[in-house]
Amino acid sequence: MLFGGACLVWSPPAAFAEDTAEELKQLRASIEKELTDLKKREQKLRQEFLRLDQKSQLLDQQLRRLRAAGTVPGSATPAGPTGGAVPPAGTGPNPPAGPEVAQTSAPTGTASQVPGSNAPAASAPPPTEAAPITGPSAEQQQARQVVETAPTLSTVGGVLTPKGQIVIDPSIEYDYWSQNQLGVNGFQIIPGITFGNIFVTRFEQNITTAAVTVRGGVTDQLELNAKFPFVYNAGSTASLIPVGPNAELLSVSANGVGIGDIQFGASYQFNSGQNGWPIFVGNFLFKTATGISPFDLPIITVNDPNGQFLAGTPSKLATGTGFYALEPSVTVLLPTAPGVLFANLQYLHDLERTQPIRDRQGGPPTPVKLQPGESPSVTFGIGFALNDRAALTLSYQQTHVFTAYADGQPITGSPYSFGTFNFGLGYQISQALRLNLSVGIGAGPNTPAAKVLIELPYKFSL
Repeated sequence: MLFGGACLVWSPPAAFAEDTAEELKQLRASIEKELTDLKKREQKLRQEFLRLDQKSQLLDQQLRRLRAAGTVPGSATPAGPTGGAVPPAGTGPNPPAGPEVAQTSAPTGTASQVPGSNAPAASAPPPTEAAPITGPSAEQQQARQVVETAPTLSTVGGVLTPKGQIVIDPSIEYDYWSQNQLGVNGFQIIPGITFGNIFVTRFEQNITTAAVTVRGGVTDQLELNAKFPFVYNAGSTASLIPVGPNAELLSVSANGVGIGDIQFGASYQFNSGQNGWPIFVGNFLFKTATGISPFDLPIITVNDPNGQFLAGTPSKLATGTGFYALEPSVTVLLPTAPGVLFANLQYLHDLERTQPIRDRQGGPPTPVKLQPGESPSVTFGIGFALNDRAALTLSYQQTHVFTAYADGQPITGSPYSFGTFNFGLGYQISQALRLNLSVGIGAGPNTPAAKVLIELPYKFSL
């Protein structure tokens, strides 16, 4: 029985060898299949690694540009395709980033941690380089769209264009002027009782300026710009003149169309705004005299119809000032919750020039060396970001014009002052396109009664 049981479990050596060879063959095939699968996975992982590495390099480049522009407030989080911040791995989503915060020009500052994330803040750039605006990240995200909305900063400097970027800024501006004058030719017996003639004159002027401004970032701290305006100037003069015992309304209109005074300028940011310091931006503007000069216009003389009342009134209108001008200015920006404080101090100096003065009697013009009055101006205001796309700014500008001179002699009555209340609205249509609307209301008789400015800046990288 034992022998028989042993025979039941015993197998010949040849059969065992065949089974072992078959198992080894199957095992080898299984291993080769696994190796093939692993090689395919390795190839896919290598391709994925290369793709992610390329994407990481692109994001790093974008992050450097955004840091220079201020879109990402000093954090290591690059901007996503929709303008929002891409959260680091393992963190919750960040609030959407607003339009770019100014790079070291008008608005910039130190690095800080992205709100809503646990990722550490990126290291701050060296003091000599451009940096985003100092302050809480929410302020940094909103600062650029706030200052871009301010009409004074968009024209005199305050938001620098990042290195390698170009901004094409088409705009249209409408200015309305109105002034009444009262003249009395007679004598007064007692206050309120006057014998003689009373002349009432109303002047109106409507100026529409279509312009294209080009701005380019040379470095993250230096910007060059140029403005090319085209002006349509229409005006009218209405006078109530005495005709015997009655009065008659006399009206004359004129207009002028042509290129305006082309401007060239540069802006430079002096500091990065770290450690709570405001941002300081220096600006310099050179205005040419390419427009139609008011001194080259024909005038109504006493020999023309109704010349006794309208003598000296131009029969055409100018599109320029007739003078070359230099305008240095300094812009200061300080982000502070819940808004951004800004100010601008500028000084306009017109270069002395000999101009032909027309003769009311119809004679030849007289050359006179004219020096317009020096004109300092100060602007201050505050801006608020309504959301990640819209911003509102409020500001006031005060200007004083000092005495002008003709052949070295002061011109009586030439000094004057005026102010303008400005408010602006801005809306970020896309990452590259923005719409700005601003309105100015004059304070004083020597300023436009109203002005409206619409801008549509479009930016792109070279």
